[in-house]
Amino acid sequence: MPSMRSRFSIFALGLGVAAAAMIATAVSPTLATATGPTFSTAQDIAEAQAILQFAGYLAPGDYRKGEADDATVRALRSFQAAHNHQPTGLIDYDTRTQLLSHAGPFDGQAEYRSSLFEGRTRLVLEGVEFDSGTARLKLASRATLDRVARSLNAWPDARVEIGGHTDSINTDAYNRKLSRARSAAVCEYLVDKGVVSSRLHEKGYGESRPIADNATVAGRATNRRVELIRID
Repeated sequence: MPSMRSRFSIFALGLGVAAAAMIATAVSPTLATATGPTFSTAQDIAEAQAILQFAGYLAPGDYRKGEADDATVRALRSFQAAHNHQPTGLIDYDTRTQLLSHAGPFDGQAEYRSSLFEGRTRLVLEGVEFDSGTARLKLASRATLDRVARSLNAWPDARVEIGGHTDSINTDAYNRKLSRARSAAVCEYLVDKGVVSSRLHEKGYGESRPIADNATVAGRATNRRVELIRID
C-alpha cells in the first residue's frame, strides 16, 4: 500500500498535468470553437476575403479566392483577435457581422448578397450611437448603418422594424419619445442610402425592454440600443 507521501506526490502530479492541459487549451486558437452557424461556401469566403483585403488584413495576391487557405485563416484570426472574438479562423455569425461592418466599396470581386438575418430574426446594431439626450447620430454610427443599408438593398423583400431603446434615466414618457425619435433618425438615414421607406417600421420602446441591469453604468449603456427585427 503506498505511503501518504507517495499518494500526495501522485495527486500533485495529476494536478500538474491537468493544469498544463487547461493552459494549453486556453492559449491554443486551434482548440477554440466558433459561435453559432459558420459560413463556409466559396461565396462566403470570397466575400470575407474582399472585406479583409479592404480592411488591410489580407494582401492582394496572397490568397486563393473562395478558398480557406492559410493566408485567409491567418487574416481571419488577426481580425477576430483585434475585435475581441475567439481567433478560430472560421467565419461564424459574430465574425461575419463584424466583417460586414467593415465592408467598403466592392469592385466586383465579391457580390454583396449577405443578409443581416441569416440564422436570426433580431439583432442589436452594434456601434449605432447618439449624442446624449438627442436623436443625432454620431458620425461613428455611419459604418454600421451603411452596411445595414447595403444588405437591405441587396435583399429587397425584407421588411424590418427599427426598435429604439433607452435606459431608465428620466421619465417613461420622455424615454418613449426619445427612443421613437432615434428610431426615426435611423430610418431616415437608411432611406437616404436607398432603402425604400415602406420597408421600415419605426418603434420606440423607451425603457420597457431592458437587456441589462439599469442600476449599473455598463448596464445602462447596453440598454441604450437600436435593434433590427425582421417582420416578414
